Amino acid sequence: MFCNLCSFKCNVDRENTLGVCKCPNSVKLARAGVHFWEEPCISGSNGSGTVFFSGCNLQCVFCQNYKISQEFFGKEISVNRLAEVFLELQHKNVHNINLVSPTPYVPHIISALDIAKQNGLYIPIVYNTNSYETVETIKSLNRICRCLSA
Repeated sequence: MFCNLCSFKCNVDRENTLGVCKCPNSVKLARAGVHFWEEPCISGSNGSGTVFFSGCNLQCVFCQNYKISQEFFGKEISVNRLAEVFLELQHKNVHNINLVSPTPYVPHIISALDIAKQNGLYIPIVYNTNSYETVETIKSLNRICRCLSA
C-alpha cells in the first residue's frame, strides 16, 4: 500500500518502509476499553468503546497521549482481531466505538468494520482524529457509513 492517508502524502510503500507517521502496515493497538471521560455526548452513561491506535500522523510534542502517539506503545494485531475488539466493546454496552488517532489505519479499520458488521456490530462509530486528513481519506470513510447501515 502506497500511503497517502494524511496530508504529508508520503507515498511510501508501508510494506517495506515507514512514512512520516512511522506506523507499520499492520494495525498497532495501544488500548481498547470502556472510557467514561470523553465529552458527555460521546461517553453517555455507559461509556465509549474507545480504541487507541499507536502512532499519530500529526506528531505534536505536547500530545496528552504521547506514549501512545509518539513512542508507539502497543501491540500489533490482525484485522480480524480488531473486528473482535469492536464486538467485545459492544458487548460491554458502550454507546459507540471511538477510534482514537485512526488515520494511519483507515484501510484496516474499514475492513475490520465490515467483518464486525457481518457479526452483529450495530453501534455508532466515532472518528476521533487530529483532522490532518486528506480529502480522499475523508471520502473513503463513507465506506464506514455504508457498512454500518441496515
